[in-house]
Amino acid sequence: MSRKSISSLLAVMSLVACGNVTTQQPVADVQKTARSGFLTDPSLLQPGKEGEAALRYIRPNVDWNSYTGIFLEPVVFISDPSSKIDATEQQVLTSYYYNVLKTHLATVLPIVDHQGPHTLVVRAALTDVKGDTPGLRTISVVVPQARLLNAAQSLATDTYAFVGSAKSEGEITDGGTGQILAEGVDGRSGGMSMQNAGEGKWGDAEHAMDYWAELTAKRLRQVKSGGPAS
Repeated sequence: MSRKSISSLLAVMSLVACGNVTTQQPVADVQKTARSGFLTDPSLLQPGKEGEAALRYIRPNVDWNSYTGIFLEPVVFISDPSSKIDATEQQVLTSYYYNVLKTHLATVLPIVDHQGPHTLVVRAALTDVKGDTPGLRTISVVVPQARLLNAAQSLATDTYAFVGSAKSEGEITDGGTGQILAEGVDGRSGGMSMQNAGEGKWGDAEHAMDYWAELTAKRLRQVKSGGPAS
């Protein structure tokens, strides 16, 4: 076996061995993430570091502890004309995202019914959502040979076969002045965790939404405690 073949095999085996994540950020998302027009000022965005959103912005010198509540707007669904996700599915997805955001953000500050001074306004949008293929998704996770083939594909395409994915755009503004305090854009797809086996069509997208909600709350806690948002 050639040195090149051995290197490729080791890379594939490494991917399979590390396949315990339920959601992952494709490397290409930093450059490929599309702008939908949802964000107030996407020109503020800069590439994030590892463990951060693909594109992000945090306004410097904000007194985060001056805010006493969070107003969470309904999540918006943005899709291209070719999308086959019907209105009912869109409602299910945005409701899921809204509720998981609300659950996590409520651990940072109270969720309030109206925006105003000393209130953080959180807006989020789901974009480019793709469902996974449940039957084939299960096979690709459970069957060893299929896991190897799927990992090999990931080396070439930056994503696994049969997985779902989603992108999200979000921003936080001052409820009194409308000033942009933070923005973020990220994309995630399903990983090779055994937890993903047997999940429904939107399982991978839901894992991505869980991740974003948890990350948003984590970053808010960090800046409120005086630490960096990273």
